Amino acid sequence: MAGEERQSGAAGNPREPGRALFLVSGAWVLPLWGLAFWLLPPTHAVRAAAAVVAVLAAPLPTILYAHLKRARLLARAAEAEETAAQLNLQLDTVRYRTARLREELKAADRQARLSHQLTLLGQFTAGFMHEFNNPLAIVAGRLEVLLDERQEDAALCADLEQMLKEARYMSKIATTLLQALRRERGAEVFEATAPQKAIEEALAGWLPAANSQGTRLVLEMGDAPRVDVPEHVIVEVVRGLLGNALRALQGQEGGTIWVRLEPYRLAGAKVVARVEDDGPGVPEAIRAHLFEPFVSQSSGRERLGLGLFLAASLLDMYDGRIRYETREGSGASFVVELPPARFTRGQPYHWFAGGTTD
Repeated sequence: MAGEERQSGAAGNPREPGRALFLVSGAWVLPLWGLAFWLLPPTHAVRAAAAVVAVLAAPLPTILYAHLKRARLLARAAEAEETAAQLNLQLDTVRYRTARLREELKAADRQARLSHQLTLLGQFTAGFMHEFNNPLAIVAGRLEVLLDERQEDAALCADLEQMLKEARYMSKIATTLLQALRRERGAEVFEATAPQKAIEEALAGWLPAANSQGTRLVLEMGDAPRVDVPEHVIVEVVRGLLGNALRALQGQEGGTIWVRLEPYRLAGAKVVARVEDDGPGVPEAIRAHLFEPFVSQSSGRERLGLGLFLAASLLDMYDGRIRYETREGSGASFVVELPPARFTRGQPYHWFAGGTTD
């Protein structure tokens, strides 16, 4: 019982070993003090000095021990802080990875839903194109007959030729759009296209609409080689960009759209065309997803948000590219990159050998 009481007392007062050590540690000076009394002259001053030195030196072991213990505690505290910092870093890493996994999961879910939408759209488009091409072929055939029957009416024949041209264009672009939705390049054989001609044709289609809403169309054509892209694809891409620009400038007085074909100076580089406007530009929130399907600036349902996606898909089939750039000041700038055709007899050789004729 007494032993248990002593153990409980020692456990209840952890400072007693430290006090006992403090009291006992001063005893080491007693032998030295006695030796000093025996060796030093027996005067009061000497004995008093020896006593003062003994008193001052007595707590030195305790002080040293406390210093060592403090150093150990500080080292443990530093280790604990380092461990806590490492744990915080690991926790931040886990949080970052968790956030990334959530983002990837959301992106995968969004991609799965998008793939499903595209699958449905492709199935619908395939059936629609089949039904669409039949009456279109009938219209084109009837126009050809009317051209033969009304040759004496020059004005009517001019209109019929324009209508027949548009009908044939619709048939071509319908087939190409179907291939783009299926992400397969067509097996058709086509001649290299002069980008100047395709851009001018696309511009002519929107000129009446631009004049009616008071928007100025500025055409700047540089010297560039033919490109390895079908003409109707370039026309469709530029038409789509011009249509978007005109819609962005609706209600804006004095709006301007620039269509530029940059001069070709570096052999093997892409042929670059730009469609720019001084409208409000593209909201920053959708710029990263601008060429994805079903992304639109319109809040209504009249636009599915497929225009830029189809343009990018069409160009991708023929190793072309389209990208968005912010325009200095205000407005939007869409850059179309087209692959140059290989050297042919109808193209200047300096475009492919390097340098210019200047």
